[in-house]
Amino acid sequence: MDNQSFPTDYPANPTPSWTPEKQREFLEALARCGSVKASAAYVGMSREGAYRLRRRQEGRAFDRAWDAALIHARDLYAESLLETGLNGWTETVWYHGEEVGERTRFSPGLLLAALARLDAKADGLDLAGEPVREAAADFDAMVEAIGEGDDCSDMLAAQDRAAQTRRSPPPNPYMAGLSDEELLARLEMFQERERIATMAPEDVDTSDLDPYEADDWDDLQWARAERSGMMDEPGFWEKANPEGYDDGDDDGWDVPGENAPDKPDPSFH
Repeated sequence: MDNQSFPTDYPANPTPSWTPEKQREFLEALARCGSVKASAAYVGMSREGAYRLRRRQEGRAFDRAWDAALIHARDLYAESLLETGLNGWTETVWYHGEEVGERTRFSPGLLLAALARLDAKADGLDLAGEPVREAAADFDAMVEAIGEGDDCSDMLAAQDRAAQTRRSPPPNPYMAGLSDEELLARLEMFQERERIATMAPEDVDTSDLDPYEADDWDDLQWARAERSGMMDEPGFWEKANPEGYDDGDDDGWDVPGENAPDKPDPSFH
């Protein structure tokens, strides 16, 4: 009998894999939009698969380039926010169910709140380690190497060394005046924030985080809310800040949902 191959010898729908080329395209898309879900869909993969690859040992370079991509996305989004803050946005005016015109709206308070949120994200990436900043500087070369399927271990080691060189801070007179117990508490706080910043978002415990009690959260609770993606969920800021955003005029925008256009909601997870 001839040794022939038939279609039934192969899976009908083979599971797609994260090829080096798909990793490169994902990272480039992530640097443009900051959305993991959209970037994964762009390359025909799932968001869950992206996180699984990130956690694997062979995904170390992919993991670091991911955070570097978010730094670039943050810078692009900050520029867009600044443009919106300076020039406003167009809002359709309705009267008795009919469109009667347009007007330009401005919200300095919203702009400042959004920029503060983006700065917090950038600070969180810094807590993941200065190597991420080094990776952001090497982003194009790093993504190209990942796309070629190269072993990036030497590049990662070089980023670690460069970060270590810049990590030693100058003497701090205030820190010098702290007791041993206070210094130990600060060190433990830093280590915990660093641990949170390097966790996969879905692994962060948010069981004790009630947005309605956000005013009483400590720094670590805010760090967990940020890393988990809770702050990106619809309605989070309305619960955390029920007084609403004050944009400085008298048209009732202080009350969320009353005649206010949808607020921009940048997503980085």
